Amino acid sequence: MHPVLFELPGWGPINAYGTMIMLGGLLAMPGVYWELRRRGMGDGRPGSMLVDMYLVLVLGAPLGGRVLHVLTAPGAYLDDPSRLWAMDGTGFVFFGSMLAIIGGFAWVAHRYGTTFGRLCDAGATWMPLGHAFGRMGCLLAGCCWGAPSELPWAIELPRESVAFGAGEVPRSAHATAPLHPTQLYEHLGLLALFGILLVVRLRRGIETPWRQASRYALGYGILRAVVEVFRGDPSRGFVLEARSPTVAGWLGLPPDQPLLLSISQLVALGLVALGIYGLRRTTSRREPATLDP
Repeated sequence: MHPVLFELPGWGPINAYGTMIMLGGLLAMPGVYWELRRRGMGDGRPGSMLVDMYLVLVLGAPLGGRVLHVLTAPGAYLDDPSRLWAMDGTGFVFFGSMLAIIGGFAWVAHRYGTTFGRLCDAGATWMPLGHAFGRMGCLLAGCCWGAPSELPWAIELPRESVAFGAGEVPRSAHATAPLHPTQLYEHLGLLALFGILLVVRLRRGIETPWRQASRYALGYGILRAVVEVFRGDPSRGFVLEARSPTVAGWLGLPPDQPLLLSISQLVALGLVALGIYGLRRTTSRREPATLDP
């Protein structure tokens, strides 16, 4: 775990969390540009449309993620309002970022004379790739940590980690207790989801609007709902707390670990429902690709 990757003379420390998010966005960029060209989007200016999409990502992701985090865990910010502006790579909720990005993409679609569904389909295949690198940033920063576990692949996070400083898990003087590597679970799941969506996209071509986006919603909703079971940061909030010591033991979790229902799990289940609905309402009919000049 390395919250700071390295230091640049005259600049200061380079944050691992932000760097990994930037790397994920850069790796996804060629794929998104390819999608815009193949789908004939951007009103003859796919490059300009791509820039606007990434401006939405750069501005919407941190703002939306921060707002939802504050709404789900307001206590710390009421006690110390100055933390609202502490951009330290922590205190973000992915679903808040997603909502802000969706709103921004609706504006981009309107600006370039296309539909919101087509724009979501263009980004759906490549979003898991960028998100996967963001989760590696979480691992390097030691945030979004898992519950204590005695499984052989559990990891200890050192004093520099967010998990250690939060004081929400058992710890020694130098590191946390062994924890489920939930960041790695989601990273691997997102790479698998990206691979599935890419294969479907290449084999089936451009389909009815909302179909690929529905696959993403279904796949990521299931992944996130499962990973949430292993999370160990209770400050993210629960709608209700359902426990089963027997099931927790099977999963390598503490017997009092809540298995259901965190706020993030509720949102994830909503994504699953939307994905199923979208797939049932659309067909796999292929549409002709339109390559911009």
